[in-house]
Amino acid sequence: MVEAFDSRQAYRADFAVTTASWLWHHTHVGEADARSRVRVARALRSLPLAADALAGGEVSWQHVRRIAPVVGYLADTLDELPRLEKTLVDFARENTPDDLTSLVQAAGEAAGVGESAAEREQRRLAQRSFTTTTALDGWRHVTGLLSPEVGDLLEQVLTGLSSPVPGMDGAPDDRTAAQRRHDALADAIGMVADLDTVPEVNGSRPRLTLIADVATIRSEDPAWAARSPLASLLTRSLGPATLELLTCDAVVTPLLTDGLGVPLAEGRAKRFVTSAQLKALKARDDGCIVPGCDRIRLEAHHVIPWSQGGLSDVSSYVLFCKRHHHIAHEDGWTVEPDPDRPGLYQLRPPDARPPIRARHTIDRDPGSTTPIW
Repeated sequence: MVEAFDSRQAYRADFAVTTASWLWHHTHVGEADARSRVRVARALRSLPLAADALAGGEVSWQHVRRIAPVVGYLADTLDELPRLEKTLVDFARENTPDDLTSLVQAAGEAAGVGESAAEREQRRLAQRSFTTTTALDGWRHVTGLLSPEVGDLLEQVLTGLSSPVPGMDGAPDDRTAAQRRHDALADAIGMVADLDTVPEVNGSRPRLTLIADVATIRSEDPAWAARSPLASLLTRSLGPATLELLTCDAVVTPLLTDGLGVPLAEGRAKRFVTSAQLKALKARDDGCIVPGCDRIRLEAHHVIPWSQGGLSDVSSYVLFCKRHHHIAHEDGWTVEPDPDRPGLYQLRPPDARPPIRARHTIDRDPGSTTPIW
């Protein structure tokens, strides 16, 4: 249908300048989606097998969208197109669109007839991309195409950082593999952000500005919520657990606003753990204090939450890995002094179970001494 509409230039009847602009305006699809649909429709003119398979319901639009680029790959050698098209359509009938992607990419690599290896490499390099788009709720969608070298490096990093992490009490990690890889990416980015070599942006290191109105802090709906059908989309309550985690060990500038977004007060940006304090913590804890955890990405956790008046001296902190730091705040685990070991700590579950003895340097190396602060 799009192909016929485009070939007749029917969009001109509505004073549109292209088929893509007509689709975007009248069908309310995104601009990128509209352009993609037109590209595929035009490619199908040279792909009769794919067009017939799509019309007959044998393959999906997503299959055809992945097959379409082969027309561009073989623009100078169209005598090869029918054979390749048949191979791809036959494969598409039995496999998912994602499975088809690698086969199409291989076809593109092999189709560089008349290209030198350097020209082919340059063409592929020009296609590299990485884009993030922000949704209404603040989450970001990621799309892109990575070079083999960057992709391999990313895979190695994520694999190394995404192994399961047991809970505070040794319970199995309940995150999916995809969730663990997301968290591994967060760990990797955090490691880089901690380096002194990270370039400054507008004169300062990367930091977080926490902008929230009073209603959000209190987990209440703003005054306008009752009048707006978009309230469920546009309101985001961070909740006390997330607020405590954000202000526990980061560079944070709290900015408090009223219901109209007018600033009421701005806090002072502060890195709550200095490098000297971190060295002292490592001397006492030598890693995440949860027994059995050997993660190397460590964060300082306030024994008494900073938002509740917790101090920023060494004795007010313990070391958690990022995963256990998140669990502590989300599930309500607390850290308290170990009555049997002055200067050390124990972990109290959110339920009525007895506390768990935290693991410090002296537990890892019985011959060591415990710093007294």
